[in-house]
Amino acid sequence: MSDGPTYKGAGVDTEQQDRIMHNLTYWVQRTFDFQPNTVKLPLGYFANVIDVGNGLGIAASTDGVGTKIIVAEMMHKYDTIGIDCVAMNVNDVLCVGATPLALLDYIAVEAPHDDLIRPLIDGLYKGAELAKVTIPGGEIAQVREMIHGAREGYGFDLVATCIGTVNIDRILTGQHTKPGNIIVGLRSIGVHSNGLSLAREIFFKKLNWSVDKTVSELG
Repeated sequence: MSDGPTYKGAGVDTEQQDRIMHNLTYWVQRTFDFQPNTVKLPLGYFANVIDVGNGLGIAASTDGVGTKIIVAEMMHKYDTIGIDCVAMNVNDVLCVGATPLALLDYIAVEAPHDDLIRPLIDGLYKGAELAKVTIPGGEIAQVREMIHGAREGYGFDLVATCIGTVNIDRILTGQHTKPGNIIVGLRSIGVHSNGLSLAREIFFKKLNWSVDKTVSELG
């Protein structure tokens, strides 16, 4: 077994989560019977598709930006985390072949500071502009007793739900993938919003880097 950094060591217990998800999945799947034959995919994909008739499906997914929020709080910089939130959600909808259409956001804050809320919304707007989706609604909740961040008074959480449209006969699940297919990899411009718990464990705790450190080799 490796002695290197692990998700569990960084506070992410994937085994426990898998056990919880196994129990949760049973009950969630039972809700499919409330609208028979409308849910087109089993659980486990990044998004699911609801058949609304006439060959049209509505794809839906919910996601947040995880502990990248802590990095934003440490930097006191909130104008790009909204872009990340939009990207996480539209990418999930794209995974099933759907065209992203709209996004609803949920912002929970320790306190409604203007220099927090305004840049968050600016980022959501920029993300929506890049993804060509609308934001027809959302929610801002003040939950001081529940939210505490890396910077006093500026704790927050950011989550969204994205919907898109796809023809039922054009849903993508990788079902046509076969040996010999070409895999195209695109160079990443950063950590994005996955794996931040482990990245923070390595950069801030193991290497003792500051949040504003730059690594010239990475560009």
